[in-house]
Amino acid sequence: MNGLNRLREGRHVVSGVFIFLLLGIFAIFSTVMVLFSAQFYRATVDETSRHNEERVLYHYVINAVRGNDAEGSVMVREEAGLPVLSLGWEADGDRYETRIYCHDGALRELFADAAEPFDPEYGEVICAAEAFIPAMENGLLTMAITDSQGETRTIHMALRCGEAGT
Repeated sequence: MNGLNRLREGRHVVSGVFIFLLLGIFAIFSTVMVLFSAQFYRATVDETSRHNEERVLYHYVINAVRGNDAEGSVMVREEAGLPVLSLGWEADGDRYETRIYCHDGALRELFADAAEPFDPEYGEVICAAEAFIPAMENGLLTMAITDSQGETRTIHMALRCGEAGT
């Protein structure tokens, strides 16, 4: 009977080791799965963020122009060495402008009295961008926008008001 007990003890040790190894393998695979899932989640969030930034960049400019498309209000000019899209209007006898331009790696907007001197540092950052080059010819506004990833997209907009100025 002494030999039978030793045999049973041997089986218990082997069973314990097998269960311990099985739990260890489960823990390792669980950890690997969590790490891959976190990496996949991070990549998805980064892609979504980049896509949202891209949408903001292009749609902001399009909606700003559409909202200010009136006679004499949409102009393209160079100020402080930067190409600027100027959207102007009058209120209470004063002329105001929203200037859209790219400076220091960001698309910026500066709302001010039209008579105020232009300082690109004062503009509010809209989103990251490498370049913004507006041009207007025969009532067609063309805007080449380079996002932070270096991808350039050109937008063409036919203005309802016609060509206001360059």
